[in-house]
This record gives sequence, structure tokens and C-alpha cells, in this order.
Amino acid sequence: MVLVMVSCGVGMVGTHLLRAYASRRGWWTIPQLIFPFAIAALLIPLVMSAARAATSVLLLRSQPAPAPPWVAFAHYFQAVLVVSLWCAAFLSANEVRRRRVAEMEALRLALVAQVAQFRALRSQLNPHFLFNCMNSLRELIDEDSDRAKQVVSRLSDLLRYALRADRVETVSLKEELRAVEDYLSLEKVRFEERLRVNFDIDPTTLEAKLPPMLLQTLAENGVKHGIAQLPAGGNLSIVAHVLDGSLRISVTNSGTLSRATDGSSGVGLENARERLRLIYGDSASLKVTPLGDANVCAALVIPVSSNGAVC
Repeated sequence: MVLVMVSCGVGMVGTHLLRAYASRRGWWTIPQLIFPFAIAALLIPLVMSAARAATSVLLLRSQPAPAPPWVAFAHYFQAVLVVSLWCAAFLSANEVRRRRVAEMEALRLALVAQVAQFRALRSQLNPHFLFNCMNSLRELIDEDSDRAKQVVSRLSDLLRYALRADRVETVSLKEELRAVEDYLSLEKVRFEERLRVNFDIDPTTLEAKLPPMLLQTLAENGVKHGIAQLPAGGNLSIVAHVLDGSLRISVTNSGTLSRATDGSSGVGLENARERLRLIYGDSASLKVTPLGDANVCAALVIPVSSNGAVC
């Protein structure tokens, strides 16, 4: 009984150390685990047999005749079988757990994608923006019918682009800029000289890809939380260029950084960051920072290799 307890104790310690070693190394797939576990299935029984033999010598010195060699080999073979069964059970359980974790992660990402899509549709065009356009259009119908027609055309193009945006993953910067120009033209009807817009776009970036309505969201955020809050209005500047293998777009607006602007409560910015993460992972970023006391800059970085832009 003592020999059995010693052998089992050594086996339990060995398999526990093996499990801890595998966990520390992060080897959680069968190809990564099979080799060290095969070695362990031979070494742990060897230690178990050695411990059993040492205990037998210490406790049974008065035994008249030592056990034949085949008995030690039988104990070793038995230990190999037990440890191998333990390794097989551990590998099977670990593979089931790994696959379950992968399935749960896939379901989580699918749910996040659905939520992001819902938020994208909800935040693509702010309802208040549409209401303001309608009010401006109503006034222009009597005052300037030609300009009213232009507003209707711009709004129609922007709505068509917004409806298309939920069916594609990325669009060219040229297409996105056209939508941003439509949006800003409609806002200028309301703000008039209070809204001053400047574009500085590197021609080599026009075919770069980015999520649809992303730049429009940043422009809308700058107008809504920056320029609209200033009695004298302000400037909105959009700059795009390629640097260090990445498409870099900055949207700078007059104003100060507020809770809604820095993304802590702004649905549009949170949605933009989530869409970037889903498409590009950690290789893309969107940061909103203050520039002194008078301006706020939203800096967007997307890897060129991911969107097909040409440097």
C-alpha cells in the first residue's frame, strides 16, 4: 500500500507540474502539446518507478529475495499507461475547451458586428441634420429656388450614399470626400459664413480605402460639437496624406474638447472606432485631441497595405 501511495503521489505531482508548464507556455493546441506530453508520458512513469523502487529498498531491507526485473518493468509499463491516459484526457478536454472559447469569441464578434452595424446606420445621418436641412430648404424655396434645387440634389446624393454604405465594407477616399462635400455644402446653407471649410488632399490618397461614412462622421462631429457651439463660427480643415505606410487623415475644427467630442459619450466616434477595430484590428486608430485652446483634431490612421492605397 505504501508503494502504491508513493507511486501515485509522484504521478500526481508530475502531471500537475506538466499542466502548469503547458499553461505557462500558452500551448493550447494539440500540435503544440503532443510532443512535450509524449516525453512526459515516458519520464513521469520513470520517476514513479524510481520512487517506488527507492521506497521499497528503504522500507523492505529485510526482504529475503529482491523482486525480479520484470516486476519493475511491469510497474513502469503500468505507470506509462496511466499517465498516457491522463495526457489523452487532458488533451481532449483542452481541445474541447479551446474550441468552445473560439466559438464564443466568434459569437461575440458577430454580435459586436451587428451592434456596430446598427449604430452605424443610426449615426450615419444625424436626424437633427436632416431636420435642419428641411427647414433651410423650406426657406430657400421662396427666396432662391435655384439654390433650393441644389440643396435637394446634394441631399439626395448624400442619402443615396448613406443607404449604400451599409452594403459595402470600404469605399475609396474619393467617394467619401464627395459625400463629405455634399454634407458640408448642406451645412453651409444653415451656417453661411460661420462655416469655413478647407481641404488639403494628397492626390495619391484618392484611391485609398476606408469604411464608408467614417470621414463624414468626423466632419459632422466637428461641426456639431465645435463650430455650431461658437457664435462666430469657425474653420473645418480636412487633410489627407500617406506617411510611413499608412493613410493619415486629420479633421481639425474650431472649438474645445468636450465629453461628446472625445468619444466618451459620442455614439458616432465610438461606432467609428469599433468599425475600424473590426476591419483592421489594432493596425488602425482614431484619436481626438485638443490643439491648444481653440481647435480639436481627429486623427485617423489606416494601414496602406490594408486598403490598397498607392504611395
